Amino acid sequence: MEERNSVLRVYLIMLVGVIAVSFSAIFVRNTTAPSTIVAMYRMVLTFFLFVPVMLTNGREKITQITKKEVILCGLSGIFLALHFSTWIASLSYTTVASSTVLVGLQPIFTAIIGYFLYKERLSRNGIIGMAIAIFGGSVIGILDFQVSEGHLYGDFLALMGGFFGALYILIGRTVRKKVSTLVYTFLVYGSCTLILVIVNIYLRTPIIGYSSKDYILFLAMAIVCTVGGHTIFNWSLKHVEANKVSTAMLGEPVGATFLAIILLKEVPNQWQIVSGILIITGLYIFMTAGVREHKLKEKIAE
Repeated sequence: MEERNSVLRVYLIMLVGVIAVSFSAIFVRNTTAPSTIVAMYRMVLTFFLFVPVMLTNGREKITQITKKEVILCGLSGIFLALHFSTWIASLSYTTVASSTVLVGLQPIFTAIIGYFLYKERLSRNGIIGMAIAIFGGSVIGILDFQVSEGHLYGDFLALMGGFFGALYILIGRTVRKKVSTLVYTFLVYGSCTLILVIVNIYLRTPIIGYSSKDYILFLAMAIVCTVGGHTIFNWSLKHVEANKVSTAMLGEPVGATFLAIILLKEVPNQWQIVSGILIITGLYIFMTAGVREHKLKEKIAE
């Protein structure tokens, strides 16, 4: 019973993370800066928010990690930066809906690679729940796919965004077994920040000169969406399988839709409503299947 309650607690905390990252679309909608700048400042500010915490609580822990773990943390950060960069770039070539669909395939990549790397299996109900949630996220995009050379390139970038996102989650699953959340996220966010700074310098995007409102929104994204969202997902990786964390992240568009109704007065159309219902249904089936799996393991252990 204690283990089952522990799993439920992890899922509830992940729900908080989903709500936090759902604010991302709202914040981005209100910025005037280029998307690559938004991503960079989001990570730069997140990194500096972690610096004082590391200096007070993490100095001893960071000296205890191995060289291999440092490399894996850096690699995870690079994949997170590539996830942001490819997904953001895809929006310049294809539709938002099509891009969202293909990035939303991340749980499939996670489940397949996770099976071969960690032998992480899904129950039949877990697979059904994942499939329903992914299909729900695909409903709008299926109606919006456009075939042209430019769109296909954008679709490819979005697909790569989902692939890189899966690698980011999977590496986290490996490292978090031994490395604390604080040290792991500090190193990951640091390497991600470095890559995004290099990307903007390479693209010759103006680094400064944005409005006060933009900088406030950058800070809000860092605190709410990254610290309150991605950090929770990274914490969860020590307690549940990577495919469960990745699938839970599919709840973001549903949360963003509800927030858009409340904050932006944007009323969803019928297909967005259908999509949201399917995602919520799929996630419910997926999460309850996960709780049953842990309950079964508990009985077998007894």
